[in-house]
Parts: sequence; C-alpha cells; structure tokens
Amino acid sequence: MHQQACGTRTSTSEASIDAESRPRPILAFLLDLGAIASFAVAMLALIAMVNPAFADLPTSVPSAERQFELTRFVRQECGFCHGLRLTGGLGSPLTAQALAGKPPEALEATILYGRTGTAMPGWAPHLSEADAAWIVAMLLKGFPE
Repeated sequence: MHQQACGTRTSTSEASIDAESRPRPILAFLLDLGAIASFAVAMLALIAMVNPAFADLPTSVPSAERQFELTRFVRQECGFCHGLRLTGGLGSPLTAQALAGKPPEALEATILYGRTGTAMPGWAPHLSEADAAWIVAMLLKGFPE
C-alpha cells in the first residue's frame, strides 16, 4: 500500500486502475484524425464512382509556370528516348493512342521510379507525384506542343 499526499491510503492495484481508466488525449486525437482521414478517402472514392471525370484529374494541378516547365521537360528529357514528337525511338511511343487503356497509376510509377532492366530512369528526384500525375493526364489526352 502507498500513501497519497492527502493522507488517504489506496492500494497499488486501485492506483493502476485509475491510471488505465484516464483518457489519453493524444491517442483520442490520433484516433479522431484517422477517422476523419478515412471518411475523406471514402468520400473521394464515392465522388469518383459517381462522376468518373473526377478520377482522371491529378489531386493537385501544377501552376501554369510549372506546367510550362513540365512540358519542356517531357519534350527534352523524355523526347530524347521516346522521340521528339513522342512517337517512339529507343523508348516506346508516348502518344495518347499508344497509352490508351493503360492504368494511370502504373504510368505514374514508371515516370517516378523507372523500369528495372531497361534504359527508363526514375525521375522521382526531379518530379513530384503531382507532376507525374499531370504528365500522365496530358499524355493520355495528347501531349501539348
């Protein structure tokens, strides 16, 4: 038994029960945050199911200046292997027709992480996920000049 400051005595088992039953604010906050995030993801999935046009949009669209830089990047860096008009060369064609039916997520992963055993490098050090998503969206539409 141990003695508390007010002079009453409690057993150690009673003290441990009190400690276990106290709310843990950080844990409660993290659980609430997880529930909110799960709800947000579920809502986005529902929106994409109801209106498939939303599913093809990148989550964050690069600024106009960044879009200009990305267009130049694709024409120069990707064009080196995939052809200046992206119709093929050392690398496969990157035209809308050639990429039709390919999952955008797989194309984004190829851009960011490359393809093992091929000349395709990963561009993750230079491009963000939003950049890769925008490039894929543009390639699937027909890349701008």
